[in-house]
Amino acid sequence: MSEQPLIEIPTLKQNDKQQSAPKDKPSKIQKQSSFDHLSVHSVKSGLTYIRDSWKSGMAQAILNMPFHLTIGSSSGCNASVGVTTAFIAALTNGFFSGSNHSIYMPSWVVIGLNYQLVKTYGVEVMPWITIIVGIYIYIAGLLKWHHLSDFIPVYVIEGFLLGISSLFFFSYSDYMFGLTDNHSNRGVELYSTYYDMFKSFSERGDLNYFIGAWTVFLFLQLGRILFRQFPWILITTLTGLTLGIIYPTEKCLQSAYGEVTIYFNFIEFDGPKFHPDFQVVSHLLIEAIPITLFILIQNQFCARAGQSLSGVKCNYDQEIQCVSTANILSGIFGGLPCCASSRMYILDIKLRKTNQWSSILNALSILFFYGVFSKFFMKIPFYIISGQLLYMIINIPPWHYYVNLYKTQRKLILFYIFCIAWLCVNYGAIQSTLIGSMHALIMFAQKMSQPSAEVMTNQKEGVYQINLRDSNLHEFEEECNDIPANIDGTYTVYRFNGALNYINIKGHIDQIKELAKTDIFIISFRYVCVFDFQAVDSLAIIIDNMRKNSTQVYITGLHPGMLEQLSENQIFREYFSCESHMFHHIDKSPSK
Repeated sequence: MSEQPLIEIPTLKQNDKQQSAPKDKPSKIQKQSSFDHLSVHSVKSGLTYIRDSWKSGMAQAILNMPFHLTIGSSSGCNASVGVTTAFIAALTNGFFSGSNHSIYMPSWVVIGLNYQLVKTYGVEVMPWITIIVGIYIYIAGLLKWHHLSDFIPVYVIEGFLLGISSLFFFSYSDYMFGLTDNHSNRGVELYSTYYDMFKSFSERGDLNYFIGAWTVFLFLQLGRILFRQFPWILITTLTGLTLGIIYPTEKCLQSAYGEVTIYFNFIEFDGPKFHPDFQVVSHLLIEAIPITLFILIQNQFCARAGQSLSGVKCNYDQEIQCVSTANILSGIFGGLPCCASSRMYILDIKLRKTNQWSSILNALSILFFYGVFSKFFMKIPFYIISGQLLYMIINIPPWHYYVNLYKTQRKLILFYIFCIAWLCVNYGAIQSTLIGSMHALIMFAQKMSQPSAEVMTNQKEGVYQINLRDSNLHEFEEECNDIPANIDGTYTVYRFNGALNYINIKGHIDQIKELAKTDIFIISFRYVCVFDFQAVDSLAIIIDNMRKNSTQVYITGLHPGMLEQLSENQIFREYFSCESHMFHHIDKSPSK
């Protein structure tokens, strides 16, 4: 037999030394490593970056523009504020993002919250609330709150994607008929049901625009099938631009949003309805909390979705810092709250060949299209915009993922996905994801609440191991190293396996209560990898009750780290100080 390589297992002392060793401060060169994706060492390398990124940057600027305009208008401000926010956010994302597959834009999940604030205080309030949100996001990053997304199942994210694609379809369906009911500075016409909405659209709308929108969509879909890497989005945009100039029509973006441009308004300290005194600022600090929560959820879900669908790793710590910076800068220059938007997998662009230059080019495209030449681009007819939106909406959900679930008979997961999507459409995107995450947490807790332990007793001759699942006794032939030497009377050894936490500690306590009473009860931590304070507190109470009922309690298999954590509980601390002879450490266990 060939010799196996030796694997060095670090001891606890080695770990302590490693943890106590001072960490070297990063050098200036190391600090600049986060900007390596922007390095241009020569004209040739610069042209390479632009060549690999211009398609995704410009295409995404075109696809997201209807969202930018709508968010600015529906927030109670105007469409120009949405475009300005998109420019600031995309430019910031290019320099600081921890992801290659997201572009920042105004957050659409907080439109209603923005509108209520503007209605109360006026448009001057939005820069203030945006800066506060940026500060809150930075604090959440320090607390590592954003890593909660690592524990959200994939099917919740897929339901989120399917739901927002459905929401976008219903919200922008008015463009297909040449109408602006859902997107206009003049307000939104409300319908009791989607059926009534489409019935009204078909009666009042232009069916030629409906046919034109689906023609543009089919053109883009065929282009995607024939040659995915070609920027078909730009072809349809140039076509719409040409038609809008030669054959101008009122059924275009300009009729819905008016004149649009990029402008910067520095934060203001006064307004007709806004006077930032102590009471107002205190109220804004409270109102910023739900906005921050919604943005954090949307940002992390978009990052997770892009990562899971593309396979490109996202640096969540850097990403959360980027979101914080983008919101602070957006507030300083008069913008709205912003966050990430999943993007390039929709365009079928190879992500591994694309870097953050794509986001910078996206910002420059916004500046060029809707800053310098906005009077021309705002004349693009609705059917062109609607066809592009249909293409994006239909390609948001990962249909191959659903097909694979069906083939593997994971029909229950498919049911969960469609339920989350239905909740997203009817109750809101963030609300649906919170409900889906809570359901996943409950399912996880039910599976993890089953306690894992070994129980040994000497109530009969010899030592027997109890199978807690079938309550049968099996003779335990090997010597148990958790039994202290020279003990008299009957005893029970309860050996925990795995983690002890607030989820499974109740199951352990219930099992301990069902065991027959013995003179001595031995609790072994030998195979415990980690435990939390709630498990320690619950365990301390039952140990205290055993001692009051004249049962001697031994605690075995402890290492110094566990002893220190258990001693944080007052009951354990008194137990260790008063009866130190009744427990032993891992390195002092009896020899066989």
